Amino acid sequence: MSYADKLKEELCHLSIEDTFESRAEFLGYVKSRGTLRIRNGTPYLVITLTSITSLKRLFRITRRLSLPIYETQVTEEVRLSRKRGGELIYLFADVEKFLENNGISLRSDIIPSPVRDDPVYFGAFVRGLYLAGGSIVDPSKEYHLEITLDTTREFVGSFRDYLQDNFNIKCGVVKVRNKFKTYVKSAGDLMELLSLMGGKRTVAHLSRAVEVRKIRGNVSRTLNFLTANANKSGQAMAKHVKAIRIIDEKIGLSRLDSELKQVAILRLENEDLNLRELGEMMNPPMSKSAVYNRLKKLISLAEKMGEI
Repeated sequence: MSYADKLKEELCHLSIEDTFESRAEFLGYVKSRGTLRIRNGTPYLVITLTSITSLKRLFRITRRLSLPIYETQVTEEVRLSRKRGGELIYLFADVEKFLENNGISLRSDIIPSPVRDDPVYFGAFVRGLYLAGGSIVDPSKEYHLEITLDTTREFVGSFRDYLQDNFNIKCGVVKVRNKFKTYVKSAGDLMELLSLMGGKRTVAHLSRAVEVRKIRGNVSRTLNFLTANANKSGQAMAKHVKAIRIIDEKIGLSRLDSELKQVAILRLENEDLNLRELGEMMNPPMSKSAVYNRLKKLISLAEKMGEI
């Protein structure tokens, strides 16, 4: 089962006992996937879903709200794997009358006040939108949740602005063919949205995934830093040795003053030691900066000989 299917499974097992929540979630299904279909002059509202789990939940919610279903169809799609979905068909007049009796206009592009004025009901509304047309990527790979909305640009804009203004959730919108996709791409916004929908188990999993990704990121940065330092140190050591050998060939190390001579000999004999370790071997011991300055003088001397 994919990560997206696990989230839908969790959301579909939430209670539908609260009539107001069920009504708000039903409206989410309608706004996300509801289309008008005319048959023999009679208008029908058709909600087509690609998830059989979501379809079953919508069926139960419809029964809970005492809404008559004109027709139910279950489909099976076979590609890489079998996938069942289907559609519920209602008389358009029945749905419109039911919603109007509850202060909701089916034709409005604004989120209705019975849904907008209560975070719990708004969360149920978002849950309906997601179960009808949403998907999420496994957060161990990427932070991305999207909801496909088969509706108007005005409604999508109203939904995006409401999330931003009331929950500080930033979401983007893109039009794909004749539909809109609204998406969230940050871990914080994902957790807020999932909490709003009631996905507590998924929020806990996401929180753990965020921590793991942080640790991996820190380890990766540390390794990159250490690798860069090791490369830099290795190049510096090689340059020291090359300079000292040039000086030895040209004039001999015996002609250097005692401190430079001691540093040069120790570096040739201990190519893998860092500056601090070389300083500890000096007699008397020297600081790291003192060793660095003397090696720098040796490099400068070799450069004057025109060999570096």
